[in-house]
Amino acid sequence: MDPRFCCVASGQWCYNKDLAIGTVTDTRADGRCPYVRGYTLYGRTVDSDWAGPKGDSSPVYLDAGTGDPFVRLTMKYVNC
Repeated sequence: MDPRFCCVASGQWCYNKDLAIGTVTDTRADGRCPYVRGYTLYGRTVDSDWAGPKGDSSPVYLDAGTGDPFVRLTMKYVNC
């Protein structure tokens, strides 16, 4: 998925990458609703709420938990 065409997310990693906080916004009426997925050091995934339809924003608050920090964040989507 190319986020330039469907959505935008902004935010920051906090507390030694244990938290990811921000916003995800759906920018197109394309039938896809974006969300943010965090991948932890030990292989877990944590998902934000999704935003949609077009123009909708949702908060991103991902908590990895102490001792299992995020190593990567990506944008994903669900069909909506």
